[in-house]
Amino acid sequence: MAVTTQTEQASPSSTPAPRTPGRDEQSLRDELRKESQQFFRTLFRMGVRLTLAPVYLLPGEPRGHFVSAGREFTRGFTSLAHELADTVDKMVDEVESDLTRDA
Repeated sequence: MAVTTQTEQASPSSTPAPRTPGRDEQSLRDELRKESQQFFRTLFRMGVRLTLAPVYLLPGEPRGHFVSAGREFTRGFTSLAHELADTVDKMVDEVESDLTRDA
């Protein structure tokens, strides 16, 4: 003889609808998001400082050269990414114009 419990007898339509978060929950989520962003930003900065620790040990002039080289490298890398994005945009425009001309 099988014993059925009250939860087994409940129909699927009697399940409660999911709650929408209230103002307090939303403000807690916003606060958690902001604190998480701050934590990861601080963690990233700490990682950068630890990575560059040997550079900070250099004397002033070589350190300046190293920082300048890093800045130039970053500038070159960003200009390369910008040029690549421009090239892709041109290719997309050409393909779109070919498709509209063929249609």
